[in-house]
Amino acid sequence: MRAFLSVLLLLFVTGCSSNVVMMGRQVSNVDPDVKITPESRILVEAQKSADPLTNKRYLDQVVQSFKNKGYFYVGAKLSSPDFIARYHLTSQAQVRERQEPIYEERRTGRSTHCYEDKDGGRHCETDFHVMPYLVGYETVKRSVLEAVLDLELVNTNGKVVLHSSSSVEHSQCSRWKLYEFLIERSIKNLNVEQPQDQPYRIEMPEDYQCTDDL
Repeated sequence: MRAFLSVLLLLFVTGCSSNVVMMGRQVSNVDPDVKITPESRILVEAQKSADPLTNKRYLDQVVQSFKNKGYFYVGAKLSSPDFIARYHLTSQAQVRERQEPIYEERRTGRSTHCYEDKDGGRHCETDFHVMPYLVGYETVKRSVLEAVLDLELVNTNGKVVLHSSSSVEHSQCSRWKLYEFLIERSIKNLNVEQPQDQPYRIEMPEDYQCTDDL
């Protein structure tokens, strides 16, 4: 019982959440002289250097994400576009270091309970109270999968007018789930008027699954 209570106290001190947490960064730059409006015609295509199978899998999602953001004229087959949106998805394993707290149990007191049995005998039991105490930190290395979405908008002259690079990482999520998350969030938060450099940490809903369904 005492061990169980100690575990609960340790979880309370360190904090615990079973929800998936996405961490990443979004950096973008934009030409201040160019106006990109909801009425702009945007042709979506993958960069030629990207993996063709991955590009094909997520082309429709990129198009839909632009539409969800409020752009009316977006598609993979669009005549007379004002801009061409080119995207490139990549992923690679990374090793991250972080400081983990080290706790030790220490006695904080004791209590004695005495009782008599049915024969009149007296018995006493002593319980020792323990609490977790922070005694230091240790460096822990872990492998994570980092997914990156590079997105650029070019005008009809081939000049880049906007560039965005977004990343997200997780130790257990599949690359496909990371790509889905990255496309939706990156385009939703894309700023076509001002440059941005925003780290983020997002706790996903309790029922969110980031592994591939079997």
